[in-house]
Amino acid sequence: MLRITVLGSGSRGNAILIDGTEGAVLVDAGFGPRSLVRRLQLAGRRPEEIRALLLTHEHTDHASGARAACARWGWPLYGSAGTLEALDTDSGTGADGRPRAPALAAYAFLETGPTVVGGFLVETTGVPHDARDCRALVLTDIRSGARAGVVMDVGRVPEALPAAFERLDLMVVESNHDEQMLARGPYPWSLKQRISGGLGHLSNGAAAAFVGACAHRGLRGVLLTHLSETNNLPALAIARTREALRRAGWTREALYAAAQGAPLAPVATNGETEWPVRTHQLGLAL
Repeated sequence: MLRITVLGSGSRGNAILIDGTEGAVLVDAGFGPRSLVRRLQLAGRRPEEIRALLLTHEHTDHASGARAACARWGWPLYGSAGTLEALDTDSGTGADGRPRAPALAAYAFLETGPTVVGGFLVETTGVPHDARDCRALVLTDIRSGARAGVVMDVGRVPEALPAAFERLDLMVVESNHDEQMLARGPYPWSLKQRISGGLGHLSNGAAAAFVGACAHRGLRGVLLTHLSETNNLPALAIARTREALRRAGWTREALYAAAQGAPLAPVATNGETEWPVRTHQLGLAL
């Protein structure tokens, strides 16, 4: 059974635990080790159970804890060559001209072709964002064939992405901002332009349209992530995506919005959450 636990998502940190038949991997580590431990504890998990860390890109809210976590728990780190180079610009290059990260226990480059990581077949698609080489990820559980797609930061949906996200069992998509809230909100004009531009983040409307285009009868659950705490509300993001899913003929209720401050209960391929979210256990230590 495939299962996804969003440990936290937003502009102050992102981390997503994905469980498959042969173990678990973590997508992004925008929290330090102490926070990751606490958030994993809420899910009844330990860092030692994680077999690898995959990065979508190098921005601090996705990668600030990557080096420390990999050093502490010996996780191999996977990312595009551009992401790893940006993560450690002082590391120099190897004989092949590619960046190296000598402080890491192990690292490897995610190319566009399939890469086997911790019992998953990982495929990537480049997406437009103001990072060095941001990638959307599709993870296929090798033994069961179940598929999960993760696209966290993307200014617009590139032509190749809907095809890459066909026939998913679980889907994680950013739904960053409500268009009207962003336009009327307190951010300076330059920041509003960056967020809503082609290298920024998906609006609720753009995310909903993408999810609706990818919907099919076998889709078991949709998790909305990276919601702005200033320019969005979970109810708005969910309502917009639900409307698009209904128009596409998808009638399940397994649609969730992740929060910044607390983990979202795990969502499995049966589309159900598996434990109550215990937000009272999240304190300042995070």
